[in-house]
Amino acid sequence: MKKILLFLAFVVNVFVANADEYPYLAFQTVDGSVATVSTTGLKISYAEGVLTAQNSVGETRSFETSNMSLMYFTDTATGIATIDAQGQPVSVEIVAADGRNLGRYDSLKDAADRLPKGVYIVKANGKTVKIALK
Repeated sequence: MKKILLFLAFVVNVFVANADEYPYLAFQTVDGSVATVSTTGLKISYAEGVLTAQNSVGETRSFETSNMSLMYFTDTATGIATIDAQGQPVSVEIVAADGRNLGRYDSLKDAADRLPKGVYIVKANGKTVKIALK
């Protein structure tokens, strides 16, 4: 177990220099699912077989190390991304993963409440992000 922790610490330290280029740390589990956490103020801890990544913006992801298959830096986030509205309501355009336009919604929360589980492309405030609703 110590070897795994030392290896993880080494990987994180080696790639810290690249964290500015790749603002997310991705965790892939053995079932192929991927979750990311922003590298802003990132702290990683390990206790009782669980690796926890927490950043300074309040995101926390925990993984059982026995279920982890890969950890890497990326420029692509998973999950519902934050779209900065600067205090204003933001309408979003939703496109299905297969390219079908699903329309406009008053907010990302409104879209998430109305759409079934799946992967979508969200366009708002000049940004385009991929989200996965679980």
